Amino acid sequence: MNVGVLIAACLTASLSPGPAVLSTIETSLRYGQRRTWWHTVGLAVGETPHLFLSLFGTLWLQLHFPSARFLIAMAGMTYFLYLGATHLLRPRSSLPEGAALAAGALKLFCRGAWVNFSNPKTIPWMIIIIQAAGVPADGLATRSTAIFLLCTLGSELSVMTFYAFLGDRLRVHLKDAATIRNVDRATGVLWMALGILMASQAYQLRDVLR
Repeated sequence: MNVGVLIAACLTASLSPGPAVLSTIETSLRYGQRRTWWHTVGLAVGETPHLFLSLFGTLWLQLHFPSARFLIAMAGMTYFLYLGATHLLRPRSSLPEGAALAAGALKLFCRGAWVNFSNPKTIPWMIIIIQAAGVPADGLATRSTAIFLLCTLGSELSVMTFYAFLGDRLRVHLKDAATIRNVDRATGVLWMALGILMASQAYQLRDVLR
């Protein structure tokens, strides 16, 4: 197993723009960097089932539950389109402050977990990383599994913490209502685009149900 390639590949995957990055920046803009920690932990937890499936269960899943990726893609598509429509139809005029920032830790955690869990692209990404780094995937080897999880989850936590920092710095400059509404609308467009991409993936996977 090439640990250097594994770390580089995991960082590249985490840095690539996608649902997790957008959700992290948006959460940090809305609630600040400290509250976004709960969301970041949720992202890591939501990614964990995909990691184990990529490492050990992909073949079993294809044989016994071939419609799984299609159903995940449909769930992700629905959620992303809902977020996009919410931002476009009900843009905010102000950001929460004070007591509003101290609430909703569980909600932020669950949102992060669902964003990563509902993204069917995670498994193909992980399979590519496993193959590129030569990670043993033919048995439950404690050492290689621990290194794989440490690199993948560590890169996700580190990179998303960085994106949360960027979002928090941008938050300082969002003072007037018009700017906040425009940011919400732009975010809504991005969520809608991700939803459409997810719909395209679901369409490509539709044959598994036939």
